[in-house]
Parts: sequence; structure tokens; C-alpha cells
Amino acid sequence: MDFMIKRRVLIAMLFAALAMLGIFSYRQLPVELLPNTQIPYLFVQVGTTLETDPKYIETQAVIPLEGSIGTLKDVEKIESTVDQQQAFIQISYRQQANLKIAYLKLLEKVEEVKQNLPDGFYVQALRFDMEMINNSLMTIQVRGSGGVDRVREIVNRDIYNRLLNVNGIANVAVFGGRVKTVEIKLNEEVCKSYGITAANIREVVNRNSSSRTFVGKVTRDNRMIFVNVVAEYEDISTISDLVVKEQGSVRLRDVADITFGFKNQDSYSRVNGKEAVTIELTRDTQSNMIDLANRMKKEITALNQELAAKDIEIVIQKNAAERMERNINQIIQLALVGGLLAIFILWIFLKNIRLVLAIGLAMPISVYTAFNFFYAAGISINSLTLLGMALAIGMLLDNSVVVMENIYRLASQKVETDLAVTQGVSEVRRSIFAATLTTVMVFLPFAFSKNFLVAILGKHVGVSIISTLLVSLLVALLFIPMVTHVILKQGTKSRSANFSAISFHNRL
Repeated sequence: MDFMIKRRVLIAMLFAALAMLGIFSYRQLPVELLPNTQIPYLFVQVGTTLETDPKYIETQAVIPLEGSIGTLKDVEKIESTVDQQQAFIQISYRQQANLKIAYLKLLEKVEEVKQNLPDGFYVQALRFDMEMINNSLMTIQVRGSGGVDRVREIVNRDIYNRLLNVNGIANVAVFGGRVKTVEIKLNEEVCKSYGITAANIREVVNRNSSSRTFVGKVTRDNRMIFVNVVAEYEDISTISDLVVKEQGSVRLRDVADITFGFKNQDSYSRVNGKEAVTIELTRDTQSNMIDLANRMKKEITALNQELAAKDIEIVIQKNAAERMERNINQIIQLALVGGLLAIFILWIFLKNIRLVLAIGLAMPISVYTAFNFFYAAGISINSLTLLGMALAIGMLLDNSVVVMENIYRLASQKVETDLAVTQGVSEVRRSIFAATLTTVMVFLPFAFSKNFLVAILGKHVGVSIISTLLVSLLVALLFIPMVTHVILKQGTKSRSANFSAISFHNRL
């Protein structure tokens, strides 16, 4: 037990290093309102344009699909419901399954079965997860004179790429005005002779054009850059050269006429008498939403200055980061208020401001060091993790209070300082270790639950509470005794407090 007295510099540097490392981990953690987790369900919808016998839909479509889906990896259960016009297949996966890969495999199976289904059936695979909620970043409006087509043209030429190139933006969707489009008109007789259907053409076009996809991140010049792969058509000739049938190398231009034009306008937007174009911004899942929103605001400000001469104005209509930042800041403020109240209560009982501040120092050390566990566990800063840390703040002070109170009690009884510190820790270390361990054991089973909702709660709340409490245990056994020893050695008088009895003459 002499280690905490003779190695004071080492202990101080150890916790300083852990706290500093926690600050760097904190800056790398994504910030989101809700944890971005995958829901272990995929869905397949089968439908017909006309009402028919549910038994017919079951035998002709549902059973073949179930048989093919049942061969997929990590499928735990398949449930189907059928009515007169559509069927719905729910596929449950094991928790360890990678839903992104599973969804791609499901699409392959659906496409295989779709080709053998009777005419009149349409089949689509569906996926729902928290990314659909968490990834929506911002909705902005572009207003200006000269008509909506002029505004849309300026958006496509001067704004779209600027927004898309902001680091952390995954997709930019533009609505309003007439949209340039490529029309593919099939030659029915030629397609029939080659045995090519409209579904084959659609599959080839979709397969060769995918959305912006996040593939990883790299660090360059101390900056983290998110890397995306984009597959898009550059011009009409690229589409014309698509091979629609391998046998004979039949290309799209051989079976269809491809022209360039405009789609019919199907949406209108006008604000303060001016035509407007709406832009939806979607973020990468690995980006920090609040930081990304702040950088996007700066980019919009720069664009407004450049486009002012063209009578174009960009206005933020909805910013998801503001609501997230407001909720997260409220949780942080409540936790800070709770921590300050806890320190005030300690001062009432200890009546020594230096000892109270020493215990208060355990809070930021424990919290920032716990962020290292967040980074290792792959969880983000969200409402659940912050709530767990807020709950743990009061509990993490308990260990430090017990250790310091016991040391201070011995010191008030005229016990020599070194002995008071070592004996004070020895007397309570088993008790605080057991108390911390019992609290940890309460939350630990949640992380192993087979119910994914309980597992989400256990992982985020459990990791935040468990990591904070474990760090607080180390702080109580090493840091607090070291600080208390320094304070007592510098002349703290033992008569400043009496723990042997409670006096009614003390008005406070």
C-alpha cells in the first residue's frame, strides 16, 4: 500500500494520460440522438394488381420465396402473412449477422425467384434500420427569381457538387423544378426476338448505377477524411453501351431508342413569392452530426455570398443536429448540476474545500477515461450513453467518499499521515470493490440478452455505467489516497472535523 504514497508522480501522470487519451477518444466518437444500430429483420413484399385467392399467392409466390430465403446464412425464423392482394414475409436474423451483407444476399435470392413467378406479381425486398432516422442531416431551400427551372439549373451547376463534396455528406437529393432525364423507349419486336423484357433492362440499368456508399476513412494531415465510392452514368453513350444480354453481346442501343429530355414536373415550392428548390442532405454514418452541421452552415454561408449577385438565397429549413445538440446539452447540463449538488453535499459533511475539490476531480477523470471504453466498444455519444453516465456520476463519487472519509477519520484521531492513508485504504478497499462489483453485475447481463432492444439498452447504458464505475474504483484506490496524502502533509488540521459524533450545535 506504500505505492500510492511513494509513486505520487507516477499515479498523477497515469491518470492525466488516461484523461488526455479519453479527450482524444471523445473527439473521435460519433454524436447522435439515438444509437445507430441494425434491426435484425428484413422483409419481402409480394403483391398483385388484382385481387385473387390468398392460397394462389401463397403457392405461386410465397412458398418459392420462403424456400429460397431459407437457404440464407444466419436466418433464424421466417414468418409470412397473406391476404387477397399481397403477402408480407418477415425474416428474423441472428444478432451476430451482418444485415448489410444479408440484405444483398436477400436481393440476389429475390431476383432469382422473381424470374420464375407468374405474370402479374411484383416482389421487392425491404430493409429498415436506425440509419434511416439518424442519417438525415438537413433540409435546405434554394430561392431565387427567374422561375424554378433557373433555380434548379443553378442548383445543379453551382450548388450540388459543393454540398456533396463536404466531408461527411453521403448523398444530396434535389426536389423541385424540371429534372433532366434519359428516356429509354424499347423496341418491342426486337426485344421479343432476343427474349429481353423490361424487367431485364431495369435490372441492368440499376445494377450499373449505385448510390454513394461509405467504404472507410483515412487520416491525412491530421484530418480524418471519409471515403465514398460513387458509381454514376456520365453520358448517354455509357448507357447505350450497356450489355443487356451476354449471348451475342446485345447492347441497350440495339433494342431501344435512348434520348435526353426533361421529366414532367411533379412538385412545386414557393416561399415569399419566389420559386424554391428543396435539397435533402444525408450524412455518413461514421461522421459527427453536430460537427458536420456546423461545417455545412459555413459552406452555405459561403455559397450565399457567391450567389447573391444571381439573386439566389440558400435557407436552412430543418437541421437535425440542432435538436440533437439541444437534447444532448440538456442531458450534460443536468449531469453537471447533479455533480455540483453532490459536491455541495460532500462539503456539508467534510467541511474542507480542498478535500471536496479532490473528490470532485474524480468526476472528470472518470468520465473522460470512460470515453476510451466507448471507443473500444464501438459505441457513440448518444442519449442512452449520456444517460448512463449521468446515473453513474452520483455512484462514482461513493468510492472516493468512502476512502477519503476513512483516511480523514484516522487523521482526525492523531494517526500519523502515512499510516492514516495506507490503513484507511486497506480497511475499505474490499468493501468498495465488492460494492462496485455488485453494481456492475446488475448491468452486465443486459449485454448478453437475445432480445435486440434489451441488448441495445444493455450495450449503451451498461458500457457507460460499468466503464465509469470501474475507472472510479481505480481513482478511489490510487488517485484519491495520493491527493489526500498531499493535502494532509501540507498542513490540513485534523481538528477541522470530528467524525466520532454529530453535533446539534452545528447550524449547517
